[in-house]
Amino acid sequence: MAEDRVKLKCYYVWGASVPFEEDSCHEFKGHRNISVEELPPWTHESKTEKASRRAVSRTLNAFLNTGKGGTVYLGIVDSGIVHGLKLSQYQKDHIVGSLDDLFSRYKPAVKSHRYQVRFVPVVKNNSTPDEIITQCSFDSSETVDGKDRLRPHIYRNHKYCWCDADSFALYNNGVMSPDYVIEIEIKVWDPNDPLNKQDACGSLLSFHPIHEDEEGSVYFRRQASLIKYSMTELAQLTRQEVHETCQAEMFRLKREICLRKKAVCESGSVET
Repeated sequence: MAEDRVKLKCYYVWGASVPFEEDSCHEFKGHRNISVEELPPWTHESKTEKASRRAVSRTLNAFLNTGKGGTVYLGIVDSGIVHGLKLSQYQKDHIVGSLDDLFSRYKPAVKSHRYQVRFVPVVKNNSTPDEIITQCSFDSSETVDGKDRLRPHIYRNHKYCWCDADSFALYNNGVMSPDYVIEIEIKVWDPNDPLNKQDACGSLLSFHPIHEDEEGSVYFRRQASLIKYSMTELAQLTRQEVHETCQAEMFRLKREICLRKKAVCESGSVET
C-alpha cells in the first residue's frame, strides 16, 4: 500500500475550498458547456438581463490572446468550492472532442500542443487514505467498449449526446459515474517553440497570434475579468505591445554591449 501512495495522483476533495482564487490565470466554472452552441436555451431567455451562464470558450479565448496562458477549472464554482462533475468515459471523450472541434473553428485555428485537458478525480470529504487511493486509481477506460468510444459525438448543440443518455441509463440502474474537476490548460506562448513558428506574428519579435472565437469575438484576460476588444482597440494594443517589446529588447542589447565593453577594458588592464 505504501507503494500505491507514492504513485497516487493529485485529486480534489468534494466540498473543499481550493487554495487559490480566480485571477489572471485561473477561472472557475460549475458547468461543462464548452462552446456557445452548447448553452441551454434557459441561460439566455431574458432579453433584458445578462445571460445567466457563459460558455467556457470565452475564457479560453482570453487566455490564448493574452499570451500568458491559464487554466479553467470545470467543476469548481465561483466561490472556489469543489463540486465536481460526474463523467463517464464516453462523456470524458466528448469533452476532449468538443474542445478539439472548438479550437478548429477559431481564426486562426489553435494547434493541439497549445492546450491540455486533465480529468482530476474528486474524492469524498470523509474518505480514508485507502479509499482515496481506490477512487484515484479507478480507470474508467477499462469499463467501456473500445468500439463505442469510436462513435461520433454530437457537438455544437445544447441537446444531450448519446454519451449523456448512456450515463443516465447507468444512473437509473444504480451505477454512478465518478466525479472529476476538468482542468483545461492553455499553455504560455513560447516564441522559441518550433511548433509555434508558423503561427507567430512578426519574424523578429514572434508575437503570439490573436484568435477570434467561434462567434468571431476577441477577448483578453485582465485580472479575473474578460474584456472584449474591437478591431480599433486591437490595433492600439498591438502597437503598444510592439513598442514595449522593442524597448525591452533595446535595453537588453544596450546592457549587453556595456557588459562586453567593460569585460574588454578589464581584460586590457590585466594584460597591461
